Amino acid sequence: MVKGNIFAIQVNMHKQEIKIRNISFGISITLVLVMVLVFTLDYAFKLDLYQYGLYPRKWSGLIGVLTSPFIHSTKDFNHIFNNSIPTFVLTWLLFYTYRQVASKTFISIYLMTGILVWIFGRPSFHIGMSGVIYGLTSFLIVSGFIRKDLRTVSLSLLVIFLYGSLIWGVLPIDPTVSWEGHFFGLISGVIMAIVFRKAAPQPQKYIYEIEEDLELEDEYPYWLENTNSENHTPEPKKTPIQINYTYVPKPNNTTTSKGDAD
Repeated sequence: MVKGNIFAIQVNMHKQEIKIRNISFGISITLVLVMVLVFTLDYAFKLDLYQYGLYPRKWSGLIGVLTSPFIHSTKDFNHIFNNSIPTFVLTWLLFYTYRQVASKTFISIYLMTGILVWIFGRPSFHIGMSGVIYGLTSFLIVSGFIRKDLRTVSLSLLVIFLYGSLIWGVLPIDPTVSWEGHFFGLISGVIMAIVFRKAAPQPQKYIYEIEEDLELEDEYPYWLENTNSENHTPEPKKTPIQINYTYVPKPNNTTTSKGDAD
């Protein structure tokens, strides 16, 4: 009974894990496909979609808060390529690891980055998903270290290893790059990591932890695991056989002479 319950729980946990993994993958790949589709249409038909990007402090440019992350430069393929891979990886990590707050975190970073750029950015069109990428990166890194959890810290170190060089993008080095989007994206991610600091990811549970949660204990000793408890009782303890040897000397018919010791 106990092992059956644990096995059923393991099966359900495995199914749930696969479901979450598929959902995370679906969200990430859909996001990238939309980016690529918009770029392809813009590139093929010369739509000049950059004019729907985010333009600071203009009401007409406010729509870019929603549209600009999906618009990329059509001068070459570098912009869309450089943003597609980290968008997929970071979005998948967010929704897979922080499943409870992933949607709120992504939407908050998405909107907060755009609004801050609209308020403080240079008077120019700001386009691309890089601001959101910086937000996701900073969120994953800060969240991992805040929680002091081995799994999340390892995840943070992985993000640093993969995208640690992004830090240089927050500096106004290249005038053709929206460093404001990078900077405010990074700030947005840190803010959301602090806001959701108590919403820790669900750790994987081991068998003994599942047993403790269910207050399960072995009903019978280990030698009865595969027997029917109703029809079987433990064998009584057997007393070891003892053999005692008694030596009886053979009678002697000869007469003992005087002076000899008995």
